[in-house]
Amino acid sequence: MTNEEVFFKWLPEYSVNIKTIDDQHQELVNILNRLFVAVSKREGSNAIAGILDALTSYTRTHFALEERLMREAKYKDLIPHMEEHRKLITQLDELCNKHMMEEKPIYFEMLSFLKSWLRDHIQGVDTKYSAALQQSGFSVASWEREASAEFALMSASKKWWEVWKVA
Repeated sequence: MTNEEVFFKWLPEYSVNIKTIDDQHQELVNILNRLFVAVSKREGSNAIAGILDALTSYTRTHFALEERLMREAKYKDLIPHMEEHRKLITQLDELCNKHMMEEKPIYFEMLSFLKSWLRDHIQGVDTKYSAALQQSGFSVASWEREASAEFALMSASKKWWEVWKVA
């Protein structure tokens, strides 16, 4: 992807200092950038539909793993954080339905919304649990070993990376 095709650039200040989570956040940014490229190039709706599907699927998988981390670490604000995740999934589903069912062009609305949400969520909400975990002495290293294997299994059935080959 060239610099002209980058809609959302990953910056070091987005890091939550948990490699597994950072890697997943970066992949969400990559999917968002792929959606931008598809929209910019006016690719067929099948390519865009596949990217939207990948985005939704990857986001759900990431949220499940992130929530598991917070649950295992006994993070005190787990419930409000999970509610933030549910709200995004609902909004994402509504935007996808608006596009698929009503055939309305929602790409730029979706891109703008997702970029803001992802940036604000990582910097405003995810960094809070990251800091709390570090302060509590929770062993992120052992969690990451398990989580990486689990994420690979979760990912194997979804195969969102195939979207990049097709689109």
